[in-house]
Amino acid sequence: MADNNVEPILEESLDNLRETTQRLRATENRMLVAGMHDQPHYRDLFVRVSTALAMTESSIVEARRRLGN
Repeated sequence: MADNNVEPILEESLDNLRETTQRLRATENRMLVAGMHDQPHYRDLFVRVSTALAMTESSIVEARRRLGN
């Protein structure tokens, strides 16, 4: 794939990743406030949300790097 075709895809990806980051961060914060991270029944879900947030943030950094931002 030519580089000139990649830039719009990366920019759209960045927009989607930013939105996803906001939603995951909001979910993580609500779970923290509710104390779900301390409840055994919800701990695994909390860890998965936190991991998804970290991976999404990492994807933003990588997409920016590839765009040269």
